[in-house]
Amino acid sequence: MQKLSKDMKNISQASWDYISATSHGNNSKKVDKKRLDLLQTLNDAKESAANAGDFNGNSDYKNAVVHYLDLSYALFNEDYAKLVDMEEVAEQSYDFMEAYMLAKEKANEKLDKAGEDLKVAEKKFATDNNINLLDPEKDKLSENIRISNLVYDHYNEVYLIFFKSYKQEYFLMEAMNANDVNAIEQNRNALLKNAEEGLSKLKTVVAYGKDPALIVACRTLLEFYKSEVEKDIPVIQDFYIKQENFTKVKTAFESKKENDRTQDDVNQYNDAVKSYNDAANAVNTTNEKLNASRSKNLDNWNKTVESYLDKHVPN
Repeated sequence: MQKLSKDMKNISQASWDYISATSHGNNSKKVDKKRLDLLQTLNDAKESAANAGDFNGNSDYKNAVVHYLDLSYALFNEDYAKLVDMEEVAEQSYDFMEAYMLAKEKANEKLDKAGEDLKVAEKKFATDNNINLLDPEKDKLSENIRISNLVYDHYNEVYLIFFKSYKQEYFLMEAMNANDVNAIEQNRNALLKNAEEGLSKLKTVVAYGKDPALIVACRTLLEFYKSEVEKDIPVIQDFYIKQENFTKVKTAFESKKENDRTQDDVNQYNDAVKSYNDAANAVNTTNEKLNASRSKNLDNWNKTVESYLDKHVPN
């Protein structure tokens, strides 16, 4: 048992190194070397455990260790490897991000289940052979992993609420850059719906460790999105309408020879110019305000996430 436990301790440490690296502001791609290092540790442990002899003719505990190592190797070699690829495309849409989060959650659940099954086998072996289990270092690593999972469960729940509106606003910005009036209206309505749904969902989210920081930061950002589509985007839409009208009036005005232009033509043209200039000034002011508010709120969200993870994920 001491020989097998030594290998398991190395694996617990390597697993924690990997989980900790992915938790503290690093993405899976940058820390994938730790996953590969963990695979090597798992492989070495598998060989060692498989070659270990039975104890008094009983191989139950050894078989349980080998099973855990086989399952862990498969998880880190396949499930967690796929997460690296999924992370690269997750930012493209809410559905991709949700799938990535779900796959990560399922991989962690499989690993937790394997660990719990091994604990049962370990305790049975110890009881059958009158062994008192006491390993504070191993217990600490297990507790760190358990806490980390809880911390990320809360983060993932709030992050998906944030990301749905964040991504929708990105599509709205694309429509505005393309001067697509219909797409602007469609994305404006979608963002309003997402922001309102998100604000409603946040009311039922339970803070981790009585720390509401993520919820507050997300709520502030969603309230910005809601205000943006209700008060500011209509100003921008009005500009595009005035711009389109000005272009039509200008084209018609310039198509006439100067001697053929009536006073009504001149008045209509001047009104269109003034209307367009007023709308342009209003949209410039609105965009400056939106850009400043958006930057401030996103910066606050990112700093809050960083602070939350640093505070709650064990080192």
